Amino acid sequence: MNTKKFDTTNGFTLIELIVSLAIFLILAIVAVRIFLLQRKVFTVQEQVSEMQHNVRAAMDYVSREVRMAGYMVGTTAVITNSGTNTITFLSDIDSDIVATLNTNPANAGDIQISVNLSDSNDSVASTDYIYISDSEGSSTDIILAGSPTAYSVSGEPDTIYLSTPLTHSYTDLGSTTVRTIEVITFSHDTSNLKIERNNQPVAENIEALSFTYDTDATSGATNTVNLVITGRTAIQDPYYTGDGYRRATVTSTIKIRNQ
Repeated sequence: MNTKKFDTTNGFTLIELIVSLAIFLILAIVAVRIFLLQRKVFTVQEQVSEMQHNVRAAMDYVSREVRMAGYMVGTTAVITNSGTNTITFLSDIDSDIVATLNTNPANAGDIQISVNLSDSNDSVASTDYIYISDSEGSSTDIILAGSPTAYSVSGEPDTIYLSTPLTHSYTDLGSTTVRTIEVITFSHDTSNLKIERNNQPVAENIEALSFTYDTDATSGATNTVNLVITGRTAIQDPYYTGDGYRRATVTSTIKIRNQ
């Protein structure tokens, strides 16, 4: 009877298995560390890229609107508050209401004017300024709208109420321009690290917002605004020097076009 014999000399010994397992574990640990390092580098790059985009977007937004200061205002006093970390100015940013006097002339001392508004689309806020000018621009009033009632739309003509009386009289109805002018304020919320536009956040993780101003030698009006914005990453990196936040600073020199 033939019997088969198994050769056991070609298998792995216990020591060989232990050594193989140890090598495998070492390679696994190295691979995991490389993965974690690459993941950290990617996260840092993503955070830095997001921060740089955020700061540039904030700069573009603020500088674009500041550059529009005085648009359709017709006066040199367009910047009403020139602070170090806040600015307030007048501008017809959205051109939402442009009308002419309707039916009744507007006389000096009046505290309301008659215009034609779109009852469903047009509105006047108590924070809006009302710009009134004759055809030649020789007579102009810029008056804050009435509060708490700024306007009334019920048929035609519509009424816009004024917070103070008119200084000039406007009798040429079709040639007298009436428009709303927005009051725009940019400020820095230092507690929450936000840039705010009229108390509404427009950019986050902003550590510093700075304004400086240059004036025209002849008129004394502000003709240049120097803007500096510093942002930081949203997440702290415990391995980064200092407090763990990376930062980026952008600057811009803004020429006021509408003085």
